[in-house]
Amino acid sequence: MVSKIGVFSNVISYFRGDKLTAAKLVNLLNQGYSILQVNRQLYDIPEVRTAINFVAEKVGSVPFYHIRADTEGNMEMVNDSFQYVLNVRTNKYQGPQVFWTHMITMYLAANNAFAMPEWNDNGTLAAIYPLPFTNFDFTQDENGKLIIVFDGNTNYAFYYDDIIHLQRFPTFKGGARKQATGNYTTMVGTMQNQAVKDSETSNRISALLQVKAQLKSTDMKKKLDEFKDTFLTAENTTGMGMIGAEYELLPFNFKNSPLNTELLTEVIKQLYNYFGPSYEIINGTSGELEYEQFIDNKVKPIVYQIEEELTYKLFSTNEIYFNNKIQAETIDLEISTLSAKTAFYKEMVYGTIMNRNEIRRRLGMPRGPSELDKFLGNKNFETLEPGIYEVGGTENNPNDGK
Repeated sequence: MVSKIGVFSNVISYFRGDKLTAAKLVNLLNQGYSILQVNRQLYDIPEVRTAINFVAEKVGSVPFYHIRADTEGNMEMVNDSFQYVLNVRTNKYQGPQVFWTHMITMYLAANNAFAMPEWNDNGTLAAIYPLPFTNFDFTQDENGKLIIVFDGNTNYAFYYDDIIHLQRFPTFKGGARKQATGNYTTMVGTMQNQAVKDSETSNRISALLQVKAQLKSTDMKKKLDEFKDTFLTAENTTGMGMIGAEYELLPFNFKNSPLNTELLTEVIKQLYNYFGPSYEIINGTSGELEYEQFIDNKVKPIVYQIEEELTYKLFSTNEIYFNNKIQAETIDLEISTLSAKTAFYKEMVYGTIMNRNEIRRRLGMPRGPSELDKFLGNKNFETLEPGIYEVGGTENNPNDGK
């Protein structure tokens, strides 16, 4: 493993010559050097946050494993420091679910997300920390090795091979810097503000109070104040009131809410689609096929990018050559209902793809007897020797159907 290198311009005294670690960097940022440049205005829109959090938590629920797998299908799960960091505690602040939810939130909100591995002195992985950077550029050292520079209150530079980088809408130099939400967010914000104003009746006329006697404008105001004093009191808790014969109350038939809810719903649907899930998936009304397409088309590409980035950035070239890689398990994501999960495992057993103890492990159940390690035989998958075969009928009448 290569030692992690950082170049600082104004804060070198903080480290007093010690080796830079991700933990020290996070501590430094926590002391007031925050350079978080996520589009907060975008993330503050409830619909945007709902869509982002929905996808982020889906990805956060995917387990990642260190395995050794060759091209012949041989696979071995390795229980080491990589496994601990990826499945038990990613860093001192976060477990895997929170870490990946955080990373994918950054990825969707800013189109780029960065993390920094921290290594023990013996070369084993100690932790992975998310980095709060969104503005960056690339340069090279004198040997042509790529360097990524994060800019903010202070510039931070690292060898790019030492930084985990997830990119959305990739360009030649990282993910796109701007979101393409365009006027959608403006429309949602405008219509929601209008809805808030419509809910406040203090500035809108809802009824007219007609006085039968001819009054001057100053006297009319006095009468109106007298009317309000009568009915806008703490004692008027029943919602009922009474006026004298000199008054007539005329309801003002103004539309309660001029908000175009249909347009607002359509815009929200487009925002949801932009970040991944559909309106129906968010609201739990989608079908099984639509959900499977969401997983295949929106979630899995993110998971594959994580697999590739972790494999390349956590392992040396020699370790990758010897079949070390990070691999995700997405089966539980693809099966959203109990009935679908039951049908899936029945097919896996029937097709001799999985044995019953493997299924018990995936369901979080204790291991069964060794008999469950065997694959169940299936006549449909047996290889028949060349010859002439007769197919009988029922057990009581073997000759039936020959």
